[in-house]
Amino acid sequence: MPACRSSASSAPNSTEPDLSEDFDLAGAYASARSRISGLVSTAGMDEVANCIVPATPAWTVPLLIAHLRGVLADVAAGNLEGSPGEAWTAAQIKRWGDVPLPELFEQWAAESREVEVLLRAGTAGPFSVPLVMDAHAHEQDLRGALGMSGERTGSFYAWAIDILAGRIPDRVAKAGLAPMALVTPIGRFGADDAPVTLTVDEWEYTRVAFGRRSVAQVTALQWAVNGVPVVDSAVVALYAPLLSRFGLATVDLTE
Repeated sequence: MPACRSSASSAPNSTEPDLSEDFDLAGAYASARSRISGLVSTAGMDEVANCIVPATPAWTVPLLIAHLRGVLADVAAGNLEGSPGEAWTAAQIKRWGDVPLPELFEQWAAESREVEVLLRAGTAGPFSVPLVMDAHAHEQDLRGALGMSGERTGSFYAWAIDILAGRIPDRVAKAGLAPMALVTPIGRFGADDAPVTLTVDEWEYTRVAFGRRSVAQVTALQWAVNGVPVVDSAVVALYAPLLSRFGLATVDLTE
């Protein structure tokens, strides 16, 4: 595996809220795209050509960018059948995977400006929220690959966690487990009297929610039952898979 790291610095209920009117989707997407472009430029486009992204080990950095460019193209074209499944993603890689990085970034930027207009108008379609979350998730994947940590706090996390955490109570109830609450610096998500709690910072929770942590890593986080810290991971192991709709990583990912 080629070395990728650069020397550069580096809702309280189960109803999913519609926060798109309160959050600048277009600005968030444009900012993430710009940062991703800057990270690759800083690392060097030639240097990252064969660099594997540990969070998505089937992809090199160029393939990660091909996916991001492909998602935007599919959203712009309304090609959402099968999204966000493996076949849908594989088609993006097949179409854009051989395009040189400079050209990919130019295409992505040009089409992004058009989609951002739709995002601001609220007419970009049902994939608007996933589009923004996907860009931020892959930005962190890229940062991990290049050793350029950053963007671990901010308005994106308050918006995303409100949506992502709002899905937990239903999953827990369907699994027949005792209610749990997520406790973050942004706030508590879940019933005040939920006996099971997971206390975690906003960045780490999103990495879990986007499937970038293993079951072992999730159960090793700060869990408590009735206020007593959990020391036996088996007690909370059933909760771990419920925190991500994508499934958890099969190996530990350290970033």
